[in-house]
Amino acid sequence: MLNLTGFIILIAMKMAHLRGKKKMFWIILIVLFIAYYFCLPSQLFDTPYSSKLQSRNGELLSAHIADDGQWHFEAIDSVPHKFEQAIIHFEDEYFRYHPGFNPISLVRASYQNVSSGKIKSGGSTLSMQVIRLAFKRQRTIWNKLVETIQASRLEWRYSKDEILLIYSTHAPFGGNVVGIEAAAWRYFGRSAYELSWSESALLAVLPNAPALIHPGRNRDALLQKRNFLLNKLLNKSIIDSTEHYLGCAEPLPDNPLPLPNIAPHLLNTLNQNNSHNSHHSTLSKPLQERSNQIVENFYSIYRHNEIHNLAAIIINNHSGDVLAYTGNSSFNTHGHGHDVDIIQAQRSTGSTLKPFLYASAIDNGLILPEMLLADIPTYYSDFSPKNYTKQFDGAVPAHMALSRSLNVPFVRLQDDYGTDKFHALLRKLGITSINKPASHYGLSLILGGAETSLYELSSVYSSMARCLTTYTKQSAQYNATDIRSAQLTQSGNKHRDKLSFQPSVLSAASVYHTFEALTNVQRPEEETGWKNFSSGRNIAWKTGTSFGFRDAWAIGVTPEYTVGVWVGNASGEGRPGIIGGSAAAPVMFELYRTLPATTWFETPYDDMQTTAICRQSGHKSSQNCLDIDTVYIANVEHDRPVCPYHQLVHLSADKQYRVNADCYPQHQMNHTSWLVLPPVMAWYYQARNPLYKPLPPFMEGCHEQQHAIDIIYPQANAQLFVPREIDGQLGRIICKVTHRKASARLFWHLNNVYLGETSFQHQMEIIPDIGWHTLIITDEDGNSVSRRFERLGKGH
Repeated sequence: MLNLTGFIILIAMKMAHLRGKKKMFWIILIVLFIAYYFCLPSQLFDTPYSSKLQSRNGELLSAHIADDGQWHFEAIDSVPHKFEQAIIHFEDEYFRYHPGFNPISLVRASYQNVSSGKIKSGGSTLSMQVIRLAFKRQRTIWNKLVETIQASRLEWRYSKDEILLIYSTHAPFGGNVVGIEAAAWRYFGRSAYELSWSESALLAVLPNAPALIHPGRNRDALLQKRNFLLNKLLNKSIIDSTEHYLGCAEPLPDNPLPLPNIAPHLLNTLNQNNSHNSHHSTLSKPLQERSNQIVENFYSIYRHNEIHNLAAIIINNHSGDVLAYTGNSSFNTHGHGHDVDIIQAQRSTGSTLKPFLYASAIDNGLILPEMLLADIPTYYSDFSPKNYTKQFDGAVPAHMALSRSLNVPFVRLQDDYGTDKFHALLRKLGITSINKPASHYGLSLILGGAETSLYELSSVYSSMARCLTTYTKQSAQYNATDIRSAQLTQSGNKHRDKLSFQPSVLSAASVYHTFEALTNVQRPEEETGWKNFSSGRNIAWKTGTSFGFRDAWAIGVTPEYTVGVWVGNASGEGRPGIIGGSAAAPVMFELYRTLPATTWFETPYDDMQTTAICRQSGHKSSQNCLDIDTVYIANVEHDRPVCPYHQLVHLSADKQYRVNADCYPQHQMNHTSWLVLPPVMAWYYQARNPLYKPLPPFMEGCHEQQHAIDIIYPQANAQLFVPREIDGQLGRIICKVTHRKASARLFWHLNNVYLGETSFQHQMEIIPDIGWHTLIITDEDGNSVSRRFERLGKGH
């Protein structure tokens, strides 16, 4: 078929040789053709649509009414067969054959209207009804003529199936219901594809008389119309006698049904970020309903403590698909921020970033899983980190520091790793919300000094699980570069939102060691003894609690699924019960009970190497380490630190005293490897580890050659501000010192002025003047240590 431009050029060439009446005829023909061509606008309907969210299997999860107050869904893929047969046989039996209008129907309708003296029949085809729905003209003879012309133009533009779909999408079905799909859900609670013959016939008669659907009146008339159509379908052999009998026996629907609303927060989020009204999500309807119920059950408990908001997300790790998305608790009620999509909200991270630092520190050779990390009082210029328990272990294995979520070792580890480098790591992992410079967060970054969303955080944990996915049974092949956001909607592009960098961000070995450590996190009380049950499963999980008890996190990982939970108040109000381990973790474990149990990750031996480590210190063994283990560690190029704590000490023959060559015969000495922690670490470590043996004392006449005294506070070159107390008196600086010998007597001097002595507990209160000072401490054996610091602020 020629397009408009080609047709006009062809006619113009013919007219060049014509004159007079023939030329005028062709001019009129061109004008009429142009008018006919443009008699139909390019867009017939410009009406707002309701938004809807479907599950991965096409089930309706949630819907929002259109801006004009009508339930009106976008066009479905095709008109369901049953409704197609019903509407054609009721409205336009010759629909498949006429050019947009049916001359016989028009003549018959004209005769009936003239003979009765009123409009009794319109004779409109489905194509003409599409035009009437699009333009909403009054029913006059002239308008009927215009509709007839436009209907024929409609047939020129669209196929018969497309016209039928346009009609089914925009036809009125009573009240504020427009379109076959919206009508099916409002009256029958399911998709138009799932309707019976009786239900399809009922909907087919409604556009002709939509007021008949009113549940309080017109029931008999509606029933007669439906049964009339079913009789016609039987006579035309479209349905058999059984289908006809069952169809006529079906009752009419009562009041319109509420549309499903089980994932409203995801629908709102997708509406904000997309121009489409219909969204085909990755959610599993059964799992979404179960997730909603679990969240609601816990909310019914937590609300008594003024904790009003919970959110949960479940991700399939292999595909990256989100299977459940409960954006908030009690989403059908108003108030307390229940309409906020917490999964996308930016909240303080608490301790949830520690596993990322742990894994990358392994890859960078800074730590090994069993390596002792210092857990001692630590002071920086801007803050002093504290553990949740307000206590110190002195030294703790790295994997235990992670499983117990100790703050001090991880702040020190971030300081060693580099805050700028850690900030860049988080960006590579896909946490885009931490977008300020690293200096803005400082060392508090690892403790919750930044904000991210449950969606981004859970996506990273899921991506880490994919790093351990085994692709073949013969050999382990790890997809260590598949770092990406979890998928909320279905798409043919399986690699969308990919955020990974080359080389891989984290190695499979470091992720495996991280998950192994996280399986030892202490579970909630109701989970005690989980290993004793056949249904018990390994779960690598991490909790987080933000400052002021405003955010509680729990994120778990198994080979198949990642489950993320947040508990708190959308308003940011803190409550004593908003703690990751006691508020969010029980929700997470309850969600895991709804998921199939899976085996644990396979050890990525191809990404590991064996090495000898010191069993006591966890460092790479040195020549002084006698108790050695051979373990698998990450296969990286960086050198690991060799054990710095095992020293060769010289003892007397009876091993009761330390000696040296100045006071004891060398041939009688007993040379022994000894774990010697620095004084501050040893002070706290031995209190929690009774098996730790401090060094024996020196034999009388022998002198200490080791560093025996260490100052805990103040730090070297610290700048200290002394505030005034509430009574107006100037505050004091409390200096702390430790000695290798518990019973040692220490003598304190400030700027060579004697302050006093201490035993066992070595603390001294001082009120120094403004300026620089030198603190000097000595013991009975003449060992000494000094520390310079500056006092800031106003004077006395």
